[in-house]
Amino acid sequence: MTETMTRSESADDLGPERPRRSVLRGLSGAVTVCAVLLVLLVLAAQVYFQLRGYPGIGWGSVGVHAVAALLAVMLQRVADRRGGFTSALASLGVLATVAAVLWIFWWA
Repeated sequence: MTETMTRSESADDLGPERPRRSVLRGLSGAVTVCAVLLVLLVLAAQVYFQLRGYPGIGWGSVGVHAVAALLAVMLQRVADRRGGFTSALASLGVLATVAAVLWIFWWA
């Protein structure tokens, strides 16, 4: 009994090491979710305005948003499944894709 009381806890006793998660990968995951939600919002707005007799934002814009969101999801899958430089490059690809869509269709 005294043996367990005097033994100090080491790093090995705390359990298996968890893999490190990148802040960049977490940020790109959040941006990917926002891109998917934006597609759903743009699609709903287009359908709503079509039913009201207004032109809306255009089906081309909806399509580009959908393709960009699909590309962001695919790049995020690569970022989550790979490590190192490949993961960072895929995460930056997500950010660049969504930034381009936002710049072209919302700010320009």
